[in-house]
Amino acid sequence: MFCYFCFSFNSLAQTASPTNPVTTNPNSINLNDGTIGSPTNGCPSGTSSAYVYGSGSTIRFGECVNTFAVTYAINQALQGTGVSIDKVHYQWKYIHCFNAPNQFCSQNISDRVNTTTGAVTDDTYWDELVVVVELTDSSGNVVETKTWTMDRWYDWQNENAHSFNEVKEGSTYWQIHEDNIEIYNHIDKTGTIRTPNAVGDVRFRISGYDKGNWDGYYGPIIKDFKTWFTYRANPCNDTALYDPSCPGYSEAYAQYEYNQSCAANALYDAGCPGYATAYFNQQCTADPLYDSGCPGYASAYYTQQCTADPLYDSGCDGYAAAYYTQQCTQNPLYDSGCDGYAAAYYTQQCTANPLYDSGCDGYAAAYYTQQCTANPLYDSGCDGYATAYFNQQCKASPLYDAACTGHFEAQCDASALYDIRCTGYDVAYLEQQCMYNPQYDETCTGYIEPIIETDPGTIVDDGTGTGDSIVDSVIALPVEIPDMIILPPAPAPAPAPVVVVVVPVEVEVTPVEITLEQELENEIANIEVAEAEISTSTTEENTTEVIVEPVEEITEETTEEVVVEEQTESESEGDPRGDQINESKEETTEEIVIDEDGSEEEVVEEKEEKKAPVIVKKTVKKPATKKVVKLSKTEKKKAKNKKMREIIKKKLALLAVTMGKAQSLENQQALQAQIAALINFVPGFNAYGKVAIPGVNFYQPEAIYLDEKVPENQRGLRNGLAQQILHEKMIDMQYERLTQ
Repeated sequence: MFCYFCFSFNSLAQTASPTNPVTTNPNSINLNDGTIGSPTNGCPSGTSSAYVYGSGSTIRFGECVNTFAVTYAINQALQGTGVSIDKVHYQWKYIHCFNAPNQFCSQNISDRVNTTTGAVTDDTYWDELVVVVELTDSSGNVVETKTWTMDRWYDWQNENAHSFNEVKEGSTYWQIHEDNIEIYNHIDKTGTIRTPNAVGDVRFRISGYDKGNWDGYYGPIIKDFKTWFTYRANPCNDTALYDPSCPGYSEAYAQYEYNQSCAANALYDAGCPGYATAYFNQQCTADPLYDSGCPGYASAYYTQQCTADPLYDSGCDGYAAAYYTQQCTQNPLYDSGCDGYAAAYYTQQCTANPLYDSGCDGYAAAYYTQQCTANPLYDSGCDGYATAYFNQQCKASPLYDAACTGHFEAQCDASALYDIRCTGYDVAYLEQQCMYNPQYDETCTGYIEPIIETDPGTIVDDGTGTGDSIVDSVIALPVEIPDMIILPPAPAPAPAPVVVVVVPVEVEVTPVEITLEQELENEIANIEVAEAEISTSTTEENTTEVIVEPVEEITEETTEEVVVEEQTESESEGDPRGDQINESKEETTEEIVIDEDGSEEEVVEEKEEKKAPVIVKKTVKKPATKKVVKLSKTEKKKAKNKKMREIIKKKLALLAVTMGKAQSLENQQALQAQIAALINFVPGFNAYGKVAIPGVNFYQPEAIYLDEKVPENQRGLRNGLAQQILHEKMIDMQYERLTQ
């Protein structure tokens, strides 16, 4: 059975708004205003439905399931009072007879309940009684709900010790159920503030029936529904900030937060009081540079400028370092510690003098110009080479050319008979005539007084003579001294050109490290390329991997007798740098070393007397024929090693000659090292160094004597110098043997 009732109460219509909470008196609800609803399919035949009796105070349920509902209108009871509702109170009374088949109410009750506590132990026939209390808003929407269910047994005929609230009316003990729905808790600030206008009704929905199915009204009985309220003056009228449920709370709270924020910090919003001053102070505090009127502006400005550029003022922190960096950036040559100093210094030196280093741009041209300037004889392409060469030859021997200064005097010194103007010409001429004919002059050695001629007429010839016809015939000849015409001797021949040995001006050059084997490999490669070109022209197109090996030269020597006539002075003049051969005259070869300062030093002088005519043997060599041979890989390797040995042999010869001309101890030592390297060089030996034997580094490398310096052995220095002097003497002895 469902019972529904609505109840309107307007006794608080004009209640004043109290400050403290006020509770109204209970008001009874007339159940006649409610409605009873039947089950969906109605009550079964023979069952009893619920009904209201006792002038609308009581409702009784039978074995049919019914629902009863009643409503109490709160918005009419408290309308316009300016109050808010804290609680909605309600109360009712009920009794119950726990029937079972053939067992009425309390008969054998202990079989179904715990009589001490009232707890149901067997609910098979336990009657149903449920009350749902609902609170709606002004639109009829349920906003609060509470449900009560009868779950404990009470004896309606006797006092119940386990009951907390019961009343005896006549001979019946009624259980009283009282409760409330709390709309808002002002202590905990929970719930929703609701005014009478914001709420609608209090609804009671009661459902119950006799589950024991006894015919008649043996189900639960409920009566005396009452309701009342606790209310107070609506705090939202004082301030909408009282609770978020207050009308206008959002706007009030926003304004509150705004005011609080402005109070806490005037910079919260530009509309806050004192915003302009606070903003100025804030900016000045954050950055004194915000305005020139900020405290500490001058100091902050100085710091800012120094931070941005330490060069702003010499008093700035880091000024020295920044100044150093600036100078280094503008010119890395400012200090040797500047980044890029080495490169800039190198560039500077190369710009100032390309001879600073062999890597400088223009080094070759500058070196050439330097050598030519220091000595035009450095190269035939030097400006003034011809003049310098001529002057050198004239200085070595004025006889070199008729245009040489002192040429006439040199000719006179060579032979006073060269010209009648020569000093001592008369004496030399007399000696010459006397040599050919002592009778030329009385002062000649071997001069014989002339025989006085006898007149032949005075000689008496007895006709016999001397008896010797030959003698007689000689006697018969007249005695005459013939006149001898002797030509003056030819001018002294021009000497052979002096060998020019130019010592280049020393310029330190950092050598590029090239291993000996690489150098030999390069030379072999060049040779192989040249030979390959020859072989290509002499072999067939399908020939591969060939090497051209020279066959031993077969020369045919043919001896030609060539008569070399005497050369005149004009014939002996030629290229100052060429070789001159004068077979009939005295040939002088002088080797002159031109030092860096231009002075000349005579090294070797060779004289050789030659007489004309001379028979010269000329050996004519025919070019060796070549053959193309296919070589295997092993033979090619052997041929390569053979070439390397030939190259080493030639290289040793060149180095020996070069070492003999070396001027400094360092150069000689460097050459000696090269010679030693060539002597010790074994082709292919480096391949052994590339073979790695697997192993383990048992000991980690550790540098020692880092702070120690091993002194030079002065005795060793002295001994090395002595060896060097001896070495130079030995070299000089070789040349002495050549000149002998």
